[in-house]
Amino acid sequence: MSSRRYGLLLNGLSVAVMALTPVMNKWSMITLSPLAASFYNALISLVLTLGTIAMTKTKMVWIKQPVVWILGLTNCLGIFLQYLSLFFLDPVSVGLIGRFYIVFAILLSVLMLHEKFDRRELVPILLCIAGTALVSDFSGNVNNIIGLACAFGYTFSFALTNTLAKKALTQVDEKILLLYNQGNAVVILGLILAGSGKLSFSPNMGMGAVAISAFCSGFLGLLLFYRGLKFISFRDANLIRALNPIFVLIYSLPFFTIQITPAFLLGGALIVLSIVWMSLPVKKSQID
Repeated sequence: MSSRRYGLLLNGLSVAVMALTPVMNKWSMITLSPLAASFYNALISLVLTLGTIAMTKTKMVWIKQPVVWILGLTNCLGIFLQYLSLFFLDPVSVGLIGRFYIVFAILLSVLMLHEKFDRRELVPILLCIAGTALVSDFSGNVNNIIGLACAFGYTFSFALTNTLAKKALTQVDEKILLLYNQGNAVVILGLILAGSGKLSFSPNMGMGAVAISAFCSGFLGLLLFYRGLKFISFRDANLIRALNPIFVLIYSLPFFTIQITPAFLLGGALIVLSIVWMSLPVKKSQID
């Protein structure tokens, strides 16, 4: 297997694993607040990362690059906004809106990583935006508007986090990067939660759902993503992540009632078309 195909496989597995996150996170809202769920998510991810570092005997290093600390802040914001969006919206809607990630990621890759922007990508990007708007059938009430704003916010935060990660990965092991990433979130969210007087470690159903979510998205999913990112371009990795709504829909069908309307079908078709369109042009230098 070529290195590029290996990277594509790792990122495909990352998408399948991380698609469980919206469903698990929505369940956690039954007994936890968005802030508490965010803290436990980061804490469990930190413990899992430390365990992996210990088992693999990865050398601990002190990272002085400022980008790593900024990465921790954007990751922390992304975690909180994701839970807040799920507090107001259903997991399928949040997962679909989250596909604006690809738009943010491509723009950030051009602005921050100086990757070349192909003008032919403009049309599929517009199709992706239109498709997401169609599948996200909002009524316009206050809760939906807040949820929509939070969903866009977490999407941008994670796109920015992963862009910064691409910068740091050239010199930092992905497990150490995860350690700093989650450690920053635990400290920030823990201090806020403790200051509000709502910090508690009493086990409940919500914490169990958060544990599964943290393992999928905050640990295994990101680990696969960061590892795969070493073998393929940032752009290709994010095109694969655009398939996330399909997995979210499949995982959600047994537990949630989803109305398959003509607008939903049209929007889904546009999103898939945009993904296929952007995936077609492959540079010869990337083929092994």
